[in-house]
Parts: sequence; C-alpha cells; structure tokens
Amino acid sequence: MSAYLAIDKVSFGYGSRTVLREVSVGLAKGDILGLIGPNGAGKSTLARAVLGLATVSSGRIVLDGVDIRGMSPKARAQRIAYVPQSSPLSFPATVFETCLLGRTPHMGARPGANDLRVVEDLLRRLRLESFAFRPMSELSGGERQRVMLARALAQQTDILVLDEPTSALDIGNQLFTLRVVAEIARERGVTALVAIHDLSLAARFSDSLLLLDKGVVVGHGDWQSTLTEKIVRDVYGVDVEIGLLRGVPVFAPHEPA
Repeated sequence: MSAYLAIDKVSFGYGSRTVLREVSVGLAKGDILGLIGPNGAGKSTLARAVLGLATVSSGRIVLDGVDIRGMSPKARAQRIAYVPQSSPLSFPATVFETCLLGRTPHMGARPGANDLRVVEDLLRRLRLESFAFRPMSELSGGERQRVMLARALAQQTDILVLDEPTSALDIGNQLFTLRVVAEIARERGVTALVAIHDLSLAARFSDSLLLLDKGVVVGHGDWQSTLTEKIVRDVYGVDVEIGLLRGVPVFAPHEPA
C-alpha cells in the first residue's frame, strides 16, 4: 500500500474477542480521515494502534515508509500526536504549562523561545489566551478538551489522532475547533484521523470516511457513498434523512416505525 500513512490489514483482539479484523486504509499528507461507526465498532482501538499503544496481532502500520513498531517512544511522539476522549479532571498545572508539555519531544531541559512562541500562537488561535494561567482543574470539560488539542498541536507532528475531540464542546466550539484542525492540516500537511460520532460533522470536515462495524470496514470513501440511508440503517439501526443545508451535509436520524 503506497501512502504516507498506511494501515495495512490490521487486526487486534483481547483474548478470543476480535476488536479489529484486517482493517486497511491509506492516507496522503494533509488528508483528514473521519473514523465513524457505532459504539464498540473499534474506532478508539484503531486510534490506539496508530499511536503504538495497542500492539496489533497481525498487519502493520507504516508512517512514511517506516513501520511504527520500529520507532522508539520519543520518535513516535515527534511524529504522532494524540487527543484522548477525556482529560484528567484535576490536572495539577496551568493551561500554559499543559500546552507546553506538547513541546517535550522537541525541547531540552527547559523550553526555548521557539517553544514558548508555538504555545502562545496556539493558545491565541484556539481562543484560549485568556485562560493561559488558569489551573486546569478550574476549567469546564469543553475548555479542557480544547487545551488538550492545543497541547497535541504544540507537538507539531506529521500525524494527529483525535478521539472524539468535540464530545464536550457546544455547537459553536465544535465548528470552530474542527475548522482550526482542518486549516492546520492544510497549512502544514498534517494527516489527521478523527474518531467522531456526529455524522454531519464527520461528513463536513473529512476528506474521506472510514466506517467500522464490529471491527470490520463496511465503508470507505466520500460521505455520499459511505453514508447512504441504507448503510446507516444497517449499521446504526435507525432511519435517517440526508440533505444539504447551504451546501453542508445534514443527517437527521429517527427510530424506524
């Protein structure tokens, strides 16, 4: 598989329970892949596999020609950044200090002028500068989620893995945050994998979608071919009306009669 990031026939399981079964997908630099599927489909497990945190039972994940299993933890941290589903509730640091942790793979014993500039720019871009010296423990869940994204972006990696990055955000910040991710992906050629439940947001901000169900790929491509009414009904067990509102895809689910 010729791609900047190649996930090639990856399988993973816990004992006799298979979580991923021969998942394959390739991404070019700057691509945004939306990972979608119902709860338990294997989205978070695939994200962890890309990070090297879940050792696959077969297959391989190759970044720019190098199998990630051959990378040291520091080398992976310089190439792949991660935003988990949730962040610690009482993180003993300020927002600025937390974001600065993203520079750890690149800096020495203490941060340099460039490290400080990177953090300051990201806090400004994500509208977090007014929170810079506030303790993480005093932030709302949505504010913490944006800080964790800023920390990941501060790593300035080639790959960005986001696991439900908008789950705690209000509708305005969902749009704003995903737009910033899309802009940075375009500007710096960052390849992003975004696990997300909201089908409208996934379709709107992803270059392509990977639909998983019970650990198996059941759809891959643009949103029109991956998320038909029949596919959504078969995978999610709901009927859905799909339309365009000002050119933006909208999915309105409702229970089958």
